[in-house]
Amino acid sequence: MFRSRVWHRLATGLLALSCWAVGTERAMAQQADEQSVKAGFIYNFIRFTQWVGVPDSENKRLLICATSDKPLSGQLGRLSGRTVGSRAIEVRNNVGTGDWSGCDVLFVAQSEADRLDSYLRSLGNAPVLTVGDFAGFTKAGGMIGLRMQDNRVKFDVNLTSAQRANLQLNSQMLKLAGEVLK
Repeated sequence: MFRSRVWHRLATGLLALSCWAVGTERAMAQQADEQSVKAGFIYNFIRFTQWVGVPDSENKRLLICATSDKPLSGQLGRLSGRTVGSRAIEVRNNVGTGDWSGCDVLFVAQSEADRLDSYLRSLGNAPVLTVGDFAGFTKAGGMIGLRMQDNRVKFDVNLTSAQRANLQLNSQMLKLAGEVLK
């Protein structure tokens, strides 16, 4: 009897542990899928953005700078080596305010939301495409904000901010945006 109780408790514990592990694994896989999709969106944002007055031949690389090394920043690393036009993508993570020279795209992670205002002030009107991964990004002055809605990745655009930085966003991309601030 004692042995069967111990065996029963052990089996129940192992079952609970395996269910927890499967649930955790699924959640991690779902988060990784979401982050991969968002990285794909960022790649396409780059493809459909024109840096006015900056010829492709002037710079052979396209530098994506990320303010942290959170999950999406890690997925951005997979874009390294891919090309947009004649420019090869490079990615730098954990880029601080003083390290933005040469950045063509600045990705601001949700963990950096409280610093967004200082980041945008620091950039001024530099031709840097700003992309964020949190609510209110475009209303605060960022150019393209990613968000989840009904388990789908959606995005909003602040066209005024993009134009101020001399960036031209493709009209087809603007049609796909959930909200376009003008």
